[in-house]
Amino acid sequence: MRPILIASSDFELPVIDNTNSKLPVTVESADKKTVTITDTSRIIVLNDAIAEIVISLGFLKNIIGRDATTTLEILKPIPKVSSGHDVSAESVLALSPTLVIGDTRSGPPEAIQQLRGAGVSILLAPEVWQLKEIAPRITLIAKALGVVESGNKLLDETQSKIDQALAQATAKKINPRVAFLYVRGTASVFLLGGEGSGADEMIQSAGGIDVGTDLGLASFTPLTTEAIVKANPDIIIVLSLGLKSVGGIDGLLALPGIAQTPAAKTRAVISIDDDLLFSFGPRTGSLIVRLAQSFDTLMTATN
Repeated sequence: MRPILIASSDFELPVIDNTNSKLPVTVESADKKTVTITDTSRIIVLNDAIAEIVISLGFLKNIIGRDATTTLEILKPIPKVSSGHDVSAESVLALSPTLVIGDTRSGPPEAIQQLRGAGVSILLAPEVWQLKEIAPRITLIAKALGVVESGNKLLDETQSKIDQALAQATAKKINPRVAFLYVRGTASVFLLGGEGSGADEMIQSAGGIDVGTDLGLASFTPLTTEAIVKANPDIIIVLSLGLKSVGGIDGLLALPGIAQTPAAKTRAVISIDDDLLFSFGPRTGSLIVRLAQSFDTLMTATN
């Protein structure tokens, strides 16, 4: 069986009209800094989830820079201002942004401090790893962009889709045991997701049992033969770039201990684009529905 592929391109971002943008505004950044925003004409986004919300609020044409972890297809032509997770203050300043939006993982702190010292407006939104945390982030970014009304519309649409998705997933009552594996074969990184990984929230929302959480594991635990055998997953979820890094499904299922799991015996693997699983934003409801359908498909095929 081939893995089920869930691609970002399968899910369109909603776009809310932003014609009523009202500036200046003053907001509190997640790092407790007060930020006054007077101009949103040149925006740099520092991760995918932030970019999604900015785009959905109608500011795609205003984005003039991104960090390397922002991999949305629509932003590929946009210049990068980081190497991996480390933002280059010089690269940011070279683009003359009027606003930089990231989250509390954006850094290093020295770069953020340097940019603020140069007079750049920098807003850090809170990290989001649970469905209940989506609303405050959308609200904050909408306020920062001067489009509170549009933010409310986006929030209502996002929450409505999530509520519908949760209702559909609950109705299925499949409850497969699902393992999220974070793998980067080229860097020899092999981790099993647990409570707080973000994947646990998506798995549970789609009607699955997150095996890492079930075993009381931390958000990311080194993948060992003993751990994965004990986890006993029916289904494995992996990020698409991670799957590629280990040589595809055959390479994944050859990792220590995985071959002994029910998931390996039935080749029940779901591959999700990196920028989609942890987006926690406008596309989350649709992803929950697709995950629940995928669980159903895989469990039906093996029973």
